[in-house]
Amino acid sequence: MQEIFCSRNIKSIMGVSVIIVSYNTCALLRNCLASVQEKTIGIDYDVFVVDNASGDGSCEMVAQEFPTVRLIKNSENQGFAKANNQAILMAGGEYVLLLNSDTVLENNAIGLMHDFMQEHPRAAVCGPLLLNADKTVQRSIDIHPMFFHRLVSNRARISWLVRDKYHPDVFPYSQSHRISDGWLTGAVLMIRRVVFPEVGLFDETYHFYNEDADWGLAVSRSGWETWLVPAAVVTHFLGGSPKARLPEQEISFKLQCLRQNRYYFWKNSGFVRYCVFRFLTFFVYAVNLMRRVIMAAVSPPDKRSSAIFKMRLGWKMFLATIEPEGKKAN
Repeated sequence: MQEIFCSRNIKSIMGVSVIIVSYNTCALLRNCLASVQEKTIGIDYDVFVVDNASGDGSCEMVAQEFPTVRLIKNSENQGFAKANNQAILMAGGEYVLLLNSDTVLENNAIGLMHDFMQEHPRAAVCGPLLLNADKTVQRSIDIHPMFFHRLVSNRARISWLVRDKYHPDVFPYSQSHRISDGWLTGAVLMIRRVVFPEVGLFDETYHFYNEDADWGLAVSRSGWETWLVPAAVVTHFLGGSPKARLPEQEISFKLQCLRQNRYYFWKNSGFVRYCVFRFLTFFVYAVNLMRRVIMAAVSPPDKRSSAIFKMRLGWKMFLATIEPEGKKAN
């Protein structure tokens, strides 16, 4: 169920419809909306905020401080893919810009990407140069599909194994580039509206993770083009939704990521590659569980509770690797 609030008449055709999905990111959302208003010049645009049942006053802030924004209030957390689809179906822009609430525009990024899309009629989607909070370059491109990256990229000791050509240390993010073998992160995406009937909307089976990789793969397979436009610059404060989780919430989050990875390979990679992925996840998490059991057994008393939690997490993750297909992504 949703409520839609609109304080002005929207043109039937806009240049760009900006769509921001938010979940408990009130302060970040305020900064994001302010940067859109301050930096965007030279084009017609409208803004949608889709709130996934935040409890931090986000909706009240938008209604009071940004009355021209179209606010969609969901009564429950619909997830990133479904929330974006809600607004895409309502938007009237020739282009839609998906913008994370934990971003700030550093220049007229929307106008620059709009002009680029106008000049490149085969471009389905483009993205800006993304910066970290410290203004270093943030990785915004990945190849598809990348087995080992999805297994070990969050493990610092072995992440060097998957450093590929799109790592910021080796790829020239300062140069405009057509991406023929990969996809752009969903933090900031400008999409040509007419591609949706051919490529489809975002797969709502994904709740919050992998929907951008899945959709980017569909774009590549369709023959449309994907571009990096570094003249447009956006700072992305990674992980804008609340980072502090209760132990059970942390376990649920990790399990959902694993299941959504599994669904991605089941959907996109064929039977053989999917089986390889299942075997690799089983092996990685079996080794991880053994390591955590040992760590829990030898941990000093002051670190034992943390070690036991990690062991519980390792056990749950291991069990998830041997689940039957059933519910593939949740």
